[in-house]
Amino acid sequence: MRIAASRRRTSPARGSAPAAVDTERTASAGRWHLGRAYRAGRLVCGCVHVMVSLDERLGLTGRERRMIRVRFHEPVDDRLRAELTVLAHRRGRASERIAERIAPIELVVDDPHSEYERMVGDLQPPQRRHGQLREIEFGFGQLTRT
Repeated sequence: MRIAASRRRTSPARGSAPAAVDTERTASAGRWHLGRAYRAGRLVCGCVHVMVSLDERLGLTGRERRMIRVRFHEPVDDRLRAELTVLAHRRGRASERIAERIAPIELVVDDPHSEYERMVGDLQPPQRRHGQLREIEFGFGQLTRT
């Protein structure tokens, strides 16, 4: 009788199998990728490191789950460098107003395992504001994805 009871507890119930993981969404999540930044069709940064991660909080849509962070490496256009420097050194609401005034940027991310990905979006203020420009991670609010 004890053996039969313990078998019932260990036998899997119907529908209790773990949910399938969407490998397409998570394959590139959490890794830095190389890309380029353009503004109005002109190259403004030849080397951009882009990290796409997924926010696991409940109640978010697929678009809200996707968090994008970018780091700008050399060569950076002088005008973009000035905008990024001002954005990195401001705090609070002032940094948000500056981010709203910065023109959208188009990122072209190169993925060695598939084709490239184009994203257009606005920069968001960084969490850490000190260090060299290539060490500061800016948020990227994606407007469109093609």
